[in-house]
Amino acid sequence: MTEYIATWVYLDSSSEKSKYPNNKGDSTTPEFQAVYWRCIVLFFKTSLRFNKNATHLIFTNTTDIPTIDGMDLKVFFKENNIEVVTLSNKYPLPNNYFGKFRNQYFEFSIIDHMATRMKNEDGFLLLDSDCIFTQPMDNAFKELKAEEMAITYVVDHETDYMIHGVSGDNMKEIFNDFGVVVDQNPYYSGGELLFAKGAFIKNVSNDFPKLFNDMLKRHKEGRIKFNEEAHVLSYYFYKHKALMAGMDKYIKRLWTNRNYFRNVKPDDVNLAIWHLPNEKNTGLDKLFSLLINGNDFTLLPEKEYLETVHDALLKKSNYKKDYIAMLKDFGSKFLMMVGLKTK
Repeated sequence: MTEYIATWVYLDSSSEKSKYPNNKGDSTTPEFQAVYWRCIVLFFKTSLRFNKNATHLIFTNTTDIPTIDGMDLKVFFKENNIEVVTLSNKYPLPNNYFGKFRNQYFEFSIIDHMATRMKNEDGFLLLDSDCIFTQPMDNAFKELKAEEMAITYVVDHETDYMIHGVSGDNMKEIFNDFGVVVDQNPYYSGGELLFAKGAFIKNVSNDFPKLFNDMLKRHKEGRIKFNEEAHVLSYYFYKHKALMAGMDKYIKRLWTNRNYFRNVKPDDVNLAIWHLPNEKNTGLDKLFSLLINGNDFTLLPEKEYLETVHDALLKKSNYKKDYIAMLKDFGSKFLMMVGLKTK
């Protein structure tokens, strides 16, 4: 079983510009894109600390690998045996398909690529770049190898939701339309993680081109559709009987800003993967600065390593209290509680 650990970055052209809530600004600019390159360096540095025997891949749509803050990323990838895989986006979305995340279907170009190189029993872990590792992934790969086609991360374990323009009821309806009949609204599995065997990857690769065209048709007709890749993957997880929520003990989407929303619990430090969407320009940027200034914290002994990443990423005091923001957040939660606002 070959074990792959990968992340990706898609650089928007002027015709592909989109909105990404956790990274403000023009998605076509070098400054905007540099945020993701910094995350990618940290992703691989922390993974390589724990997962030296895995094959590491970075997927992108560019051949122009930049230098960020003086770090030549071409050299970084080469020195660390990280394979750069350049792909075109086979599944571009129309301008008005959905207001956000227009490049997310690039993930299915990645899946198509992996379908050509993976054996059925190989394991593939694809994560968003704003993730860091604090433990090896050996046990997770063993679980996957034992029996599962894919193992998912279920974000909130809710069935009554509205996520990126699609409700739980909508998901159930679309699932049923495409042959996956469920008795209750399906779970939404987080798009930050795809953890699957080669057999699952091949199944999705074979099926998705038709599903993609069906989604474009539904869009033209004004019908409900899957708006982003996690909607689609949630469908495939059900279709191919993945182990739902099996990755919850390894990963969590950690919101750290106490002024808006914070879900960090004391035992979250024990998770192997921390996904940190709102730390792109804060804690992750601090850790990248350590690296380029000659302080390779990934080489520290375990206790010091964990203290360093915890203090940079999870401490509540990293965010000074903003009482106006906290009041707005409270008001938003109250409106949801009384049913006047959805997520």
